[in-house]
Amino acid sequence: MTEADTSLFRRACQGDHDAFWRLVLPHRGLVYSVAIGMLRNHERAEDELHDVLLAAFHSLSNLRDPARLPSWLYSVTRNHVMDSIRREQRLRKAARTDARQARVVSVEEMADRLEREDWFCRMEEAMAALPEPFRVILGMKYTNDYSCGELAEILGLSVPAVKSRLFEARKLLRKRIEALAASEKEKSHEVS
Repeated sequence: MTEADTSLFRRACQGDHDAFWRLVLPHRGLVYSVAIGMLRNHERAEDELHDVLLAAFHSLSNLRDPARLPSWLYSVTRNHVMDSIRREQRLRKAARTDARQARVVSVEEMADRLEREDWFCRMEEAMAALPEPFRVILGMKYTNDYSCGELAEILGLSVPAVKSRLFEARKLLRKRIEALAASEKEKSHEVS
C-alpha cells in the first residue's frame, strides 16, 4: 500500500467520506463478485454492494493493517451476504402460507423461464449450479480480472490452491454447459 493510500486510510477511519470512496472504489468489483457468486441475482448483489460498502465505512477503523483491505472487504462482504441470506430465509419461513393453497406463478418467475431460452441465461444457470466456492472464484477472476496471486491474498489461500480451484471450477462449468447444450439439442430434436 502506498503512502498516499495509507493517508487515505487514516482519513477514511476518521470519517472522511471522500477518502473512503477513493480507497474502496477500486475494490467495488471484488465486493460485487463475491455478492453475485453467493446470491446468484444481479439486483440483490447490487443492493448488497451498497449495504456492504456502508457497513465497511462504519467499521473501517476495525481494520488494523490497511494493506489487507481487499481481504477484509472480502470477509465483510461474505459475512454481510450470509447474514442477508439468513434474514431472507427467516422471512420466507415466516411468510409461508398453507402448503395446500394453489401456487401462483409470479411475473418474475415467468420472465425467468422465458429468459432461460437465451444462451446468456443458460451460462448463468450453469454458473449458478456450481458450488459456491467455484462461483465466487470464477466471478472474481473473470469479472475483475484478478491474478492468481491477488486471489490467493484476498481468499487467504495459496497460489497453487487458487489455481487448483480455478481448474476445478472451469472443468465443472464446462460439464454443466455441455449438459445444457446436449439437453437443448435433445429438445430441438423432439420438436422437429
